[in-house]
Amino acid sequence: MRLEQALRSGRHVPVREAGEADLLLVNTCGFIDAAKDESIEVVRGLDESRREGQQLYVVGCLTQIAGDTVKQAVPGVDQIFGAEQWDAIAASVGAASSTFDIPDGGLPLLGQPSAYLKISDGCDRPCTFCIIPTIKGRMHSGASRQLIAEARMFAAAGAKELVLVAQDSTAYGEDEGDRDGLAKLLEELSEAVPQVPWIRLMYAYPGRVTPRLAEAMAGLPNVVPYLDMPLQHGSDSMLQRMKRPRLSKSHESIEVVRKAIPDVVLRTTFIVGFPGETEDEFDELLDFVEEQEFDHVGAFTYSPQASTPAATMPDQVPDEVMEERYGALMELAQSISHDKNRAMVGREVDILVESEEPTESASGELVVVGRTYRDAPEVDGLAFLKGTYPAGSLVRARVDGALPYDLLCSPLP
Repeated sequence: MRLEQALRSGRHVPVREAGEADLLLVNTCGFIDAAKDESIEVVRGLDESRREGQQLYVVGCLTQIAGDTVKQAVPGVDQIFGAEQWDAIAASVGAASSTFDIPDGGLPLLGQPSAYLKISDGCDRPCTFCIIPTIKGRMHSGASRQLIAEARMFAAAGAKELVLVAQDSTAYGEDEGDRDGLAKLLEELSEAVPQVPWIRLMYAYPGRVTPRLAEAMAGLPNVVPYLDMPLQHGSDSMLQRMKRPRLSKSHESIEVVRKAIPDVVLRTTFIVGFPGETEDEFDELLDFVEEQEFDHVGAFTYSPQASTPAATMPDQVPDEVMEERYGALMELAQSISHDKNRAMVGREVDILVESEEPTESASGELVVVGRTYRDAPEVDGLAFLKGTYPAGSLVRARVDGALPYDLLCSPLP
């Protein structure tokens, strides 16, 4: 978003296909090894297929910490920039011709059903597995005035959902001494963009979900009853090694939000195979998941990151053990998710349509793909809706059937 704004100020516009671009920009991730490898493969593929005269820039977290690695892997890269060097990138590109005119209907990549609103950057948390504070530095909140302006821009471009993201969203405002900053921001956003029916909160920190925040979520008409709170583990001894809040803090936050919003949908994320994880500690994690019955669970096998304390910890868990534990956790999570979806059968829901074109089901019916408020974009389940509706439509429907992660729906008359 920040990079797009910087480039648009120079009268540049994004395109949908790489072949149409004069400049190819790859914004990389340096957080986990799989993402590093994927970033380099994407850069390599673009370098091999680009036409003569196309520029290739690589930016972001990976180039911040391993720019030489990228250069060695793909020597043809034209420019490399680190994290958040948006203005430097725009300055390097320069301004477009003064005769260039933005086409009617501008913002071609912003007019999607959902839009991400990054409310802060950086992190002050001491997690032993994470390199984000090294890359991004200390947490700094975005100015509410600017965030409101961005939200209004997304709304004007047709967004029906704003997804609030940050390394730690519940820290918003703390750098300015305001512990209720996130609750206040939600209230401002809700009032500023009443035409956006869904405002969704991601990446809350355990122990920082306050009654004030939960009450704001419960009382605002366009803040959906959904919260993503990565908890990382369900064993106190593991959380201590991770330098994460104790399990009591997780219980406290869960209780606060469920008391204020009884039908809240909770998503969380766990790491399996963190150094030193024993069978008993892993069993504690499974017990915690079974007890809390999270609506959505994401999981990662531990990946050591250079320059983090965890990378040199003793008792690194073998890959085969990590994979086995990952499978056991996801099998349990899938069972819970399926039960939750079965409980939705017969209920009426709003579905935000995301597919550009309908597809044909096995029975020959036309179907579009979307989501209910219960599912965040890209990480949760889908809703398959009979009929043909344009992307961005919000359709009232009945849930007819349930899959482990997805719902089968019919439009209401």
